[in-house]
Amino acid sequence: MPHFRKLGRIFHLDTSPKRSTTHTQVPTIFLKEDVVRVYFAARRLDGKSYPGYVDLARSDLTTIVKLQEDPIIELGKPGTFDDEGIMPACVISRSKNEVWMYYSGWNQRVTVPYHNSTGIAVSRDGGDTFTQLFAGPVMDRTPNEPYLAVTPSILFDGNMWRCWYISGLNWTLVGKKYEPVYVIKYASSTDGVEWNRPNVTCIAQHYAAEAFSHPTVVMHGGKFHMWYCYRHSEDFRDGQGSYRIGYGISEDGIHWDRKDASAGILPSDSGWDSTMQCYPYVIEIDGSFYMFYNGNSFGQSGIGLAVLESWST
Repeated sequence: MPHFRKLGRIFHLDTSPKRSTTHTQVPTIFLKEDVVRVYFAARRLDGKSYPGYVDLARSDLTTIVKLQEDPIIELGKPGTFDDEGIMPACVISRSKNEVWMYYSGWNQRVTVPYHNSTGIAVSRDGGDTFTQLFAGPVMDRTPNEPYLAVTPSILFDGNMWRCWYISGLNWTLVGKKYEPVYVIKYASSTDGVEWNRPNVTCIAQHYAAEAFSHPTVVMHGGKFHMWYCYRHSEDFRDGQGSYRIGYGISEDGIHWDRKDASAGILPSDSGWDSTMQCYPYVIEIDGSFYMFYNGNSFGQSGIGLAVLESWST
């Protein structure tokens, strides 16, 4: 089973007149020649999420080289799917001069708090700034998936783009507030834009109110390995039902064995990741596998790093 050794919290934002909070949500990794770029979602003074980034020295991932805390993508035009928030999900180098960022767009709603769908932004300056590739989403509600489709993790497999993403099942009323329930599903594509979504759930729920978020998939030993976070729909804001990091393994990337006890990482007894661990991003960097993740309060406490010390398949 995998075992990660925690290297501690490597980054958090201090209070600032530029932002409403200190969130650094959904760490999303992009490898550059000398640095490892960690995109994250901060929040503007009006509370709307936007992507920034921090560069870490590739030779020492605990050393910060550069911080870009101002928005690198403008929100969408009024009425579009991303006019009230953007959060990074997956960044891919398409060519020497072009980088794609898959991201989650946010809209407020009346009957429920919000709606999410997936967009693509393109960078032609090495990932420093981005603009929307399309005004509309590339993954959204469908006849078989009527709620949301966000947070893709994408791998290239030959000529195929393989994707694991979050799909909404319902909104459940908890007290006087609707809370979203979502699971991890599978999709494939030949171009990264048009996606075949067979409505296949990858990780089975243990109970109807369980929700998942932020899958991240890597290949090792001829198998697919996925880390994700899961929570209850009650008392999940740093309470008993809050996010924990789970793990699954698959031979084909579609059918998965859920093995949460083998995730290889647990909350600390105290401190920044003691009440919640969420939004893992696992990636191989120079021969070693690392997990970037958020801690308490959905990333308000910062971004942590752990290195994989052992791995038996």
